[in-house]
Amino acid sequence: MDLSVPLVTGMPVYPGDPEVRVESALTVAGEGANVLSLAIGTHSGTHADAPLHVSDSWASLDKLPLELFSGTAELVDLRGVEYGRPITAAHLSGIAPAAAASAGPGHPARLLLLRTGFAEAWGTEGYLKHPWLDAEAAQLIVDRGYRAVGLDALSVDPTPHAGAVVSAAAHDFPAHDILAGNGCIIVENLTGLEQVHEALESGSGVEVFLFPLSIPGADGAPIRAVARTLAAAEPTASARPVDHDLSLREVQDAADRLIAAFAACDTESYFATFSPDATFIFHPEAESPASRSDYRALWDGWLASGWQVLECSSQDQRIQLLGPTAVFSHRVVTTARTDADGGRHTSDERETIVFSRSGDGRVWCVHEHLSLFPG
Repeated sequence: MDLSVPLVTGMPVYPGDPEVRVESALTVAGEGANVLSLAIGTHSGTHADAPLHVSDSWASLDKLPLELFSGTAELVDLRGVEYGRPITAAHLSGIAPAAAASAGPGHPARLLLLRTGFAEAWGTEGYLKHPWLDAEAAQLIVDRGYRAVGLDALSVDPTPHAGAVVSAAAHDFPAHDILAGNGCIIVENLTGLEQVHEALESGSGVEVFLFPLSIPGADGAPIRAVARTLAAAEPTASARPVDHDLSLREVQDAADRLIAAFAACDTESYFATFSPDATFIFHPEAESPASRSDYRALWDGWLASGWQVLECSSQDQRIQLLGPTAVFSHRVVTTARTDADGGRHTSDERETIVFSRSGDGRVWCVHEHLSLFPG
């Protein structure tokens, strides 16, 4: 699936960016070979932004690891957002933690694609009036662990135009600052996302490739964005038996999923990491939950009382591999809003989690032990 706009003379560009010119430099008739001359900007057409795009102190494109530019797709359908209006955190509340798509060693995390439907306005004046990410939506993307986000619009921030919410004089780039400031690459001017959407709706996985041109010190570069469907592979006992040893990457991925879901207060993703018969020992609590359902009831009670994670730091991580079982431990420092009136509480705890592989090949959290640090 081709997700790129073609580079042609006079194509749309961001206001103030270099115009695109594609011209003949050499011909077979004149010089014995056809060669085109290209005049483009680093953000022409479908392109990737490096953090350097918005800050001189942040990484250039060539300093970023290549694995950021490919992965399986998470897509959000945002065609209901009005032209020129923000995409909010509420619009993106259903996105899973990026690490949830990891399929084992060597597989990168999920990429986030935002289908605004605005590719249909490509080449018209209306393309400037695209939806854009507000600061809370950009922060949610970072909090869910995404290191790459792409959309079928001109920018993740509003573009100045007649009647815009943000004037050209007051224009800044909050979404760029939040995403790029956290090492997240930004891909703009995608097209054809309906192909990805249809493939995902049919139950297929989709792998996306967003590799930029190799330009040392670049703030961005055009890309050829493509995607392909992946067959939905059902794990089998023969392919991944219950006694198959866990790898370090599998345990780290499972722990990352759990931590990211906890930090985002993502109830469904958080409890999906626990085995149905998981056990718990929580020393900070007056009484440890007896089961996963009891723990969820406790969690729901916290949320109802105004509890919300504001900061979550995972430190001093350790993994001990024990065949099909593994022990993960870390020091977790959490600052949470503890009530509806905005009270805050910081906890410093040692968490030990036992992971195990089930018969269907899934890695579950089967036991959690929480104690006050450094007890």
